[in-house]
Amino acid sequence: MAPKQLGALSNDITLGVYIFILTFQGLCSAINGYILYLFIMRRDLQKNKHMRLVIFLSLGDFLLAIGELPYIIYMTINWSHTLIDYDPMYIMVTAQPLPLQLKISATVTVGIALSRNIALFFPSLFRRMDLGDFSNGVILVAIIFALFDDFLYWYTTTIEHHLNCGTIGCFVSDRFRYYWGISNMILGFMAVALSITIFWKLQMVSKKKSSDPGGSKSKYAKANRTSTGILMSSLLFITVPSVCVGVVELTGFSIFKLIGPFYSACLLVSGCCNGIIFISSNWDNVKLKKPKTSVIMVTRASIVPSMANSGGGWN
Repeated sequence: MAPKQLGALSNDITLGVYIFILTFQGLCSAINGYILYLFIMRRDLQKNKHMRLVIFLSLGDFLLAIGELPYIIYMTINWSHTLIDYDPMYIMVTAQPLPLQLKISATVTVGIALSRNIALFFPSLFRRMDLGDFSNGVILVAIIFALFDDFLYWYTTTIEHHLNCGTIGCFVSDRFRYYWGISNMILGFMAVALSITIFWKLQMVSKKKSSDPGGSKSKYAKANRTSTGILMSSLLFITVPSVCVGVVELTGFSIFKLIGPFYSACLLVSGCCNGIIFISSNWDNVKLKKPKTSVIMVTRASIVPSMANSGGGWN
């Protein structure tokens, strides 16, 4: 296929990715916004240290969905079938939430996997751990990594035009792109290794508990359902793409130029899946509670009509 035809096809693919991202930005912000609303309104969720990393993921996914709107809307409005030429400075500024959230999400995923490994293999140590301090430590490390990425993002990049490329991956320097792909690939391999041990241990425990009453088995499964579900989602939509980008970038081929902002698409799909997994696995705990009617008010309301009918109390 001729380069000109390939460029037009790539531009068409990029437009499809834009529309896909805009759709999932709405879904991701709605789902994770609901989780954050519950967290703000419910003190029991605020005190639950087991959920802190998951809540932080939801906050990051929500901010990504909202923060990337200027970036995606600008590229969609100014898209062209024949020639794409975006303002490089505007792209660099508005695309900043992407590398920040990608590194934060990958690091928090490793933190969740590490926490589950400690709980499964070293339960006595896990019971002595302060989950709040552990979660805060993971979040702090994630923010530091993300800020370092943002520093390299600007330090290594020369602001210049890149024709027929509709994603930040073409505007950043080759050095940053290599670092970006390889560092996320390393975190991805760590998450894969930790997740494999988790799934192996859960399978072994499930076999041992098969003779136990169903109540304890279901209770044990429910305790791990959210973490394992989020790990599966992150592995599928963040780790695998990160590994692929890391490998492809080593060959010198730019996958960003052909597909467009697929990193954004992967993060948003992962954010939606994580939110759905969290809500469905903890529905009894996170659903909105109906206000309780006071027993005294109900009793009084029932007494008043009876008194009125008997003719007493109002003479």
